[in-house]
Amino acid sequence: MQDALTITVGDATITSVWDGTLEAGLATILGLDPQEASRHVEAAWRETGDNPLVLPVRAFIVRSAGRIALIDTGSGTTKGPTMGHLPASLAAAHIAPADIDAVVLTHLHMDHVGGLLDEAGGPAFPNAELLVHHAEAAYFLDTPLAQLDARSARNVDFQRAAIAAYGPRVRRVADGEGLAGIAAYLAPGHTPGHTAWRIKSRGETAVVLGDVVHMSAIQLPLPLTPMIYDVDPDLAARTRIALLDEIADRDLLVAGAHLPASGLGRIARDGAGYRFIPAGSVVRS
Repeated sequence: MQDALTITVGDATITSVWDGTLEAGLATILGLDPQEASRHVEAAWRETGDNPLVLPVRAFIVRSAGRIALIDTGSGTTKGPTMGHLPASLAAAHIAPADIDAVVLTHLHMDHVGGLLDEAGGPAFPNAELLVHHAEAAYFLDTPLAQLDARSARNVDFQRAAIAAYGPRVRRVADGEGLAGIAAYLAPGHTPGHTAWRIKSRGETAVVLGDVVHMSAIQLPLPLTPMIYDVDPDLAARTRIALLDEIADRDLLVAGAHLPASGLGRIARDGAGYRFIPAGSVVRS
């Protein structure tokens, strides 16, 4: 289990909590020569000491305006033994499931929503309101199965059951809505309703990226590169460029489920692409 790290955003705090790791492969990268992809993977490995094809998976605890929100829930028991460690990570951070006031979802892929249910099939966070962007809910929860793309349809029964378990505590939100200091903004492409959540307090802002950046070793230096997991690869690439431009230009804090180190830090321009600067790092020139 990885240690949690906390950063401050004005009067709010964001704490990274580890769920585990997933293995990726170069075959998940679209439209990129495998040799070029390998060069970027090897360069990132040398720089960080970690294999970039073993993706970390994290959720984030946000304390804002007297409430505790959990952004994404990890995979629960759906992804095998390298995953599903969020409950232990929360316990290590002295947070019980019943302490969570709201669960806020970036999107409905399994490594982000698999932890919504407990082992008995009930809500893992018994007191939490559940927030999801209305565009994401419309696609995964309301679209007839035959109209979903094949990859999105794979786990739709679980996704619909997991959301339904929260009953009247589910709230579908639009852009700018959410909780005090935590607001949803559509960042589509990876999924139709993929959402970047913005945490704002006392003039400071952090952006929770979800899967805007999925494989950082490739998608930061080559931000137009899509993944097979994207429902709309072209839109995902345009979203990534627009959001990373804003983050770099405004020097905003970021929290990324699959970014290296703690997943907390900043994004800086680096030539035609970007680089991730983990929280607490010394910025190199």
